[in-house]
Amino acid sequence: MVGTISTTDVHNIQRHNAGDMISDLPEGILLHILSLLPTKDAVRTSALAKKWRHLWTYLSAFDFQTGRYDSENQNQNNTANCLLDLVARLLHKSNRVERLCVQTFESVVGADKVTSLITSVVKHKVQDLELSLGDQNDKFVLPHSFSSFESLTKLCLGLKFTLHIPNDIRFPSLKKLVVSEVTFADEMSVQQLFSGCSVLQELTLYNCYWENIEQITVAISTLTKLTINFDLFSVAYDHDMTLMIDAVNLLSLCCTCIQTIEIIPVNLTSVVDASIDLEYDHPSSESYAAHCVFQLLSGLSSVQSLTLYNNTLEVCLPICLSSSCFFYNT
Repeated sequence: MVGTISTTDVHNIQRHNAGDMISDLPEGILLHILSLLPTKDAVRTSALAKKWRHLWTYLSAFDFQTGRYDSENQNQNNTANCLLDLVARLLHKSNRVERLCVQTFESVVGADKVTSLITSVVKHKVQDLELSLGDQNDKFVLPHSFSSFESLTKLCLGLKFTLHIPNDIRFPSLKKLVVSEVTFADEMSVQQLFSGCSVLQELTLYNCYWENIEQITVAISTLTKLTINFDLFSVAYDHDMTLMIDAVNLLSLCCTCIQTIEIIPVNLTSVVDASIDLEYDHPSSESYAAHCVFQLLSGLSSVQSLTLYNNTLEVCLPICLSSSCFFYNT
């Protein structure tokens, strides 16, 4: 009896052969293919065949994220914890991780989980680390193990905790630091973080909460770019806060503050590019806001490119019209 092969059978055979052909490719090529996929899809390839089971763990860059907040998803926090367990397994199996991003968005992740994650990361030669997780109701002490993190050159620290920084924290190779959504426990913690970055070149402070802070100083001689963004909830309008900037080699300054914060320039003689967007949200703060604007501008004597946003001009205009205000270096 002569058998026949249907069109469906032919397609199945072709797909099977194509799958075998891909699996037979050299490991380096397979890893390159996986590196082009989002991390979640690279992980899913572990179900294809035995050869693929752990192949994704040999990649060097990973971006783990939970979904955006969904009010109807009752298992949001369980999803975040499962994600951290997956990251822990990766860090246990792999010794090639160079870039790691872990974001859980609105999910609540406890301090113990974050401590365990950071402790595991430090054992690797990670160069680029981005963390966006935590619980604003928790207190968190940055692990002492960070002191041995000599490979790290870029750090995005989005820890939604009340953050304490130990006095021995050091980042000897860190060139870029982004701090977001952190509530600093006290002024000493802020200053310890800055003083531990001896070769820092770029610093971004984004929507941190400064309710426990009255005065801080950014005194980093290697700093060339500083970005400051304080939104409506960062500082109450009646909370006095002073930020001193002592950065003799600073070239670029971008400052956006919805709340009025007194920014005192100390050594900003090298700044050539500045963007200023300062405003107030309470009528009694208008004159103080104008004072803050002029005080900051007075320290930018060498600026070549200056951008003033509408909010800033609205603050300055009444004083400019009633007095002699001139800009030099134009």
